Amino acid sequence: MQSRPKLFARDRVPDRSSYHGLSLELSEDDRNAYIACGKVLKYLTKVESRGACGLEKSSVYGAAVAIPQIARSSGWSATLTASSILSYFFLLLNISLQVYLLTVVAEAEILGSAFAGKMHLCDMGAKLEACPGGTNCQGPGGTSFSPPRLYSFSVWQTRNFVRDSLIAIFPDRKEDIEKLVDVGEYGLENYYCRGVCCFLFMMSMTDDLFQTVNLAGLLYYVPSDNSKWVRYDLPTTDKEQAKSVFGLTRFHLVRFGISGMPFRWKVATAIFVFVPKAVMWWILATLGVHVLMETAGIVDVIMNSLSLTFIIQLDEMIFAILTTVQVKYMMGNLEEHALFDMRDDEHLTDEEVLQDYLAHEFGSAGRRACLKTLVPKRLLAVVVLMVFFMYNYYRLNCDFLEDGSAVSKPMSFPQIVRFNPTFFFTNKYPMDAEPYWSMPSATSR
Repeated sequence: MQSRPKLFARDRVPDRSSYHGLSLELSEDDRNAYIACGKVLKYLTKVESRGACGLEKSSVYGAAVAIPQIARSSGWSATLTASSILSYFFLLLNISLQVYLLTVVAEAEILGSAFAGKMHLCDMGAKLEACPGGTNCQGPGGTSFSPPRLYSFSVWQTRNFVRDSLIAIFPDRKEDIEKLVDVGEYGLENYYCRGVCCFLFMMSMTDDLFQTVNLAGLLYYVPSDNSKWVRYDLPTTDKEQAKSVFGLTRFHLVRFGISGMPFRWKVATAIFVFVPKAVMWWILATLGVHVLMETAGIVDVIMNSLSLTFIIQLDEMIFAILTTVQVKYMMGNLEEHALFDMRDDEHLTDEEVLQDYLAHEFGSAGRRACLKTLVPKRLLAVVVLMVFFMYNYYRLNCDFLEDGSAVSKPMSFPQIVRFNPTFFFTNKYPMDAEPYWSMPSATSR
């Protein structure tokens, strides 16, 4: 049996000379597989560490950047000019729909909830299994939570209405009614389910954030020149022979790729594509976490997380349904702009690639590479963003009591009935001076 390098072999030193003899002992299949792994890992590691500028291939944001540049490269042909105009029209349509949907969601969640007499959920009822006596055990009605007395807001509000109506009809029996009619409490059904849904929602938002950052990188790194985004690559061998050997046609020799962009186009792209995309991301991330944190029911919070994800994916739906076949093809075959030059490694022989692979993937160097790869950078980004937006929700909407309970700030009625998109940035809107609800003192039940 042929000997193979061990990943954690302590007696191996990560330099090429240490593995020279070892490589000679490998079978032909092993050598072939190791060389293939060495080549692909070298490329993918550079992509991961140094990156490449790309665009969203199935989004109106990506099309609004790429199609005008392809049209410019074509000399502004009639078909591609029309496609460029449509790309910007679909971008405007997407932004308009997203702004409208976010506005009406905010109107329902912020203004509508206040007019309904709802208070912020915060962590009320989060430790239901430890009640009474634990933290977050006092409900908005002033009594202690217990599983049989936990209701959704609409049910709890109705029960309060019935009790208050009885008191209004029979004021002389107020003490008996308050003693005998138990309205229960409104609070969280499952604290951990809400946290999981916030995490899942933030995963989809983090992916969109990476795309936004990638767009910023593209505007920064690509040259500010008139380079072409489309080219006709002739093979170095005889053209007809290449076509017959590889089954190519002239159509397959046309390549689309990210190249230079004139400075004026960079400015236009930053204003009309990057800024709206970044602003939309911030608004949806803030509002989305707020909606999920204010959702008490288990099924409701799961469905809300899916509904909010739909808004951020609206650009992809518009692209898939409304754009033409030409645009879909060009975007699907658009090559990225690498931030490194692979030609630096083209001079390496297969033997040098093999020695480099053995030196960096096994022994102590292999252990370092393994530990570095095990760090889940994207997962950490999701967690950090989730914690930030959840902290922002608590900061704006909740008060913390001495026992650690997080309860709603006093609530006042808004003085407006329509939510203005500018409120997303100021986080302030006119409200009554006197609150309609504040956290009551604890009472026994």
